[in-house]
This record gives sequence, structure tokens and C-alpha cells, in this order.
Amino acid sequence: MTEDTPIEHHRAISYQVKDYELQPEFSTQRLVGGHGINVTGICPGCGGRTTTNWYYGTGNGYKAFRRKKEPVTEPADGRTVCCDCGHGHADRPADEPFQGCGAHWRVKIS
Repeated sequence: MTEDTPIEHHRAISYQVKDYELQPEFSTQRLVGGHGINVTGICPGCGGRTTTNWYYGTGNGYKAFRRKKEPVTEPADGRTVCCDCGHGHADRPADEPFQGCGAHWRVKIS
């Protein structure tokens, strides 16, 4: 752990879908190749470290037609992030795709 890495203070709370306000403390970074974004920070619900990657494009590795590539624009109000801390939270539904506490919030992508 480096000096600038905050210590995780995870709280063992029960799963509950809960909306939090915009979280300015999250860091964003373009993924290699510019085809996605990585968002990392501390969940406001359970305090666990969470990381989310968004990928742009079709995901099939090829294009059917050649088009002029246009830059990806980010939503003005940010993107929604869901807790994916990886800690076990009681009452989390088995079909829930995110391994977290159920919290979600928005972050600005820079």
C-alpha cells in the first residue's frame, strides 16, 4: 500500500439498495487504448473499495462499416456507479450482478 492509498474501512452492513449523492472523491482513468474508463473509490454505503470499468464499442472486435470515429461524450451529470466491493453482505440477492452492499451513486468522468 502506498502513502496516498486510503485505508479501507469496510462496514459489514446488510444489502440494501440505496441511492447516494454525487461522489466527487472517485478517481477516473482512461483504459489503455482509450476504449473505456476505470472508476475507483470508496463506497459511501459500506466503506469498501470499489472499482468499475466501462468499455466503449460493440465488443466484437470488428466494424461492419467504416465510419468517421467520433469522440465519446460523457453525460453532464456523470455516470452511475454501483458498489462492487467484493465483501459478503447479508441479504444480497443471489442474482445481483454486483458483489456489494446495494449502494449506488453518480461520479463525474473527467
